[in-house]
Amino acid sequence: MAELAGVSVRTLHHYDAIRRVRPSARTAGGYRAYSADDVERLREVLAYRRLGFGLREIAELVGDPSADAVAHLRRLRGLLLEQRDRADAMVASIDRELDARAKGRKVAPEEQLEMLGARLYDAIGGAYPATRCTEPRIAAQIWDALGDARTVLNVGAGTGSYEPADRDVTAVEPSAVMRGQRPAGSAPCVAAAAESLPFEDCSFDVAMAVSTVHHWRDPLGRFFRIIGSLDRVCR
Repeated sequence: MAELAGVSVRTLHHYDAIRRVRPSARTAGGYRAYSADDVERLREVLAYRRLGFGLREIAELVGDPSADAVAHLRRLRGLLLEQRDRADAMVASIDRELDARAKGRKVAPEEQLEMLGARLYDAIGGAYPATRCTEPRIAAQIWDALGDARTVLNVGAGTGSYEPADRDVTAVEPSAVMRGQRPAGSAPCVAAAAESLPFEDCSFDVAMAVSTVHHWRDPLGRFFRIIGSLDRVCR
């Protein structure tokens, strides 16, 4: 099994010890015996591992009772497509910059960073329905943190995975691809960015932002300015 999977015997022993892939039986000689279901689970663990997931995250993914083998294959396929599209988009961006520099043209900072922000998600966002879903425990913490707020601004909303259904939500998302994938009936979504929110002062009770700060332009240098922008539109 180790040779077939391209891993060491020690790795298989480790996965058994930490209950990631436990063989269903043992031979009379004490060797681990892997069933077809065990092989399927090992394939999932190794695939997620090679996509960069940690073992704790993998335990949650493969332990999801709502996901069967087909669901995992579709998720893995989506993740691989996203990874491919991300690489293709960044290579194209680098090629454009190399071409500009070869012609002696100065490349503006905005151009250098364009494929790390909204433009990146225009390139890879098509895979999101297959790779992004609401994690119940994270959602519960977010919704609890919103307290009794009735009007909510969701900045960098994406497809709206963590938008509470029982609040009056307004979403902000700069990527057209991401906006186009928001489910029917989801909160209204405005094409804008965190740095320049097009709302009057005190328009919302609270603002939320999930997995988005790393996409804000120059988040370190402008962090307090952006936080001030969020604070301005909240009561």
